[in-house]
Amino acid sequence: METNRSPSRLTLINAVLLAFFVGAFVSPILYSGLRTTLFLDKGEATPLSAQDQQAALAIEKAYTNIFRKASPSVVFIKANVLVRPRFWFEMYQQVEGAGSGFIIDHEGYIVTNSHVVAGAQKIEVTFNDDTKTSAVLIGRDEASDVALIKVNPNENLVPAILGDSDKVEPGQLAFALGAPFGLSKTFTVGTISAKQRFIDNSRFSRIQTDASINPGNSGGPLLNVLGEVVGINQSIISPGREGGSVGIGFAIPINEARNIIDQLKKERRVIGRPSLGVQVAQPSRALRAELGLGNRDGIVVSLVIPGSAAEDAGLAEQDFLLSADGE
Repeated sequence: METNRSPSRLTLINAVLLAFFVGAFVSPILYSGLRTTLFLDKGEATPLSAQDQQAALAIEKAYTNIFRKASPSVVFIKANVLVRPRFWFEMYQQVEGAGSGFIIDHEGYIVTNSHVVAGAQKIEVTFNDDTKTSAVLIGRDEASDVALIKVNPNENLVPAILGDSDKVEPGQLAFALGAPFGLSKTFTVGTISAKQRFIDNSRFSRIQTDASINPGNSGGPLLNVLGEVVGINQSIISPGREGGSVGIGFAIPINEARNIIDQLKKERRVIGRPSLGVQVAQPSRALRAELGLGNRDGIVVSLVIPGSAAEDAGLAEQDFLLSADGE
């Protein structure tokens, strides 16, 4: 015959004491072994050795040295540009464009992109020490997108060191300096992604880089690991609405730009794509009456671009054009 007996009170106390003993003394030992199995065998993070720390700090110091060496040569450029109205009854609007550039000698010559200063009525340059001065347009080449502006000569100017863009190879480090979105003294790091890219219908190639380039970087330098200028930052591919960087940027090889820079110094004009260098509009009735034009067909000059062929030819605002090239 089977009988059911309840455990005695003493037996329950012994069981509780045994569980406590296991929890207090045995569990840490088990956990320690389990922890060793789960973590240490898989590689727990350990501090870098003294040798590795020195190597990491040397790489970091190399980057900061490039910035300190190159940044005094880089400038922020503001250009006041008159924008032609879409309709004849609208007024011309003055828009402030922005870009970057870099000093190339103590005479005050500064290299930038043509599109940064195209049509500019006034150019302002901000140096690395935050001092500002006005600049004049020496010339620009629309085909290569290279432009040359000038400030007053100054022995305190720090010219950039120009490198050899023919030695650039994919995989090399690349550094961009400039003022993206107006944020001056910005330094970004990447690599040379490709060379000899032809992205437009000109004969000039481009260096492709994934160093971050954004609006405002245009005209600033692309540097190699020695802090030498190997390219002039020019454009990006950006599928987004905001026009931000997605890691595909392009720079004009400095070797291709050298001849253009020398030519602009000598000729001091707009070269490249054919351009008359004027903006024109239909004359109003009041202007027709003032000039005594009657019903004669023609257009009035509303703006003459500085340094253009039109300015060299003596055209001025309010001139009335009756024919061009005999027609």
